[in-house]
Amino acid sequence: MAPLDLREELKRDLRRHPRVELQGLYESTADREKLAESLPVFLPFMGKTYQAVLWVADWDHRLPSQNIIMRLYAYYADQGKKVAEDSFGERQAQIAAETIFPEFDVADFAGLPADEVYEADGPVGGALKAFHLVSEWRREIDPTLARRAEQIVRASHHFQEIASQTRARPPGLGDLETAEWSPPSESGYKSWGLDVWYLRAFNGMVGEGTAFLVDLDEGEVVRQRDFQFRAG
Repeated sequence: MAPLDLREELKRDLRRHPRVELQGLYESTADREKLAESLPVFLPFMGKTYQAVLWVADWDHRLPSQNIIMRLYAYYADQGKKVAEDSFGERQAQIAAETIFPEFDVADFAGLPADEVYEADGPVGGALKAFHLVSEWRREIDPTLARRAEQIVRASHHFQEIASQTRARPPGLGDLETAEWSPPSESGYKSWGLDVWYLRAFNGMVGEGTAFLVDLDEGEVVRQRDFQFRAG
């Protein structure tokens, strides 16, 4: 059985929020084909197989919309298509019940059940930003794998270079921490990896650090990026 082609699935069956339909967005075949061609590579997690997907063009709770939220719900099991249709239909009914006047706010299609959930947004008529895995399990990592990833980072020249530049780093910032799974659609790498974080500075409000992407099969750091975060 051939792998599911996510681009073809989007072109064939892109679901649109009623407010997106109201504005005539992604109505033409050409618009959907252009969107499909811009998609990154999606690979199912660790040997799984996509059996069904649900693509949804969601709204930004504004009329006229300034942005579009594209959601991908992916399913590993054969019954995934039924789960997708049932959950989409229930949310659709909720939206219909809430729709009194077009200018009233109504629910969107966030939070439907799926094995993998991705989101991207972008300006109406423009390109989408990067797709992010938003499934809660992305931070559920086997402790053995986490320790191995941290050992790989610690032994790498990538980390040793960063550590040598931050010798005055306060010890309260902690050590290397395996934070989350990173899919190819986010990292641009050929396969899934583990993101290991190293916090370099934190002033109580804003923190800065470096994330190392680890390929467990290759046993090496394959990407490195800086990040910032704001507490609270």
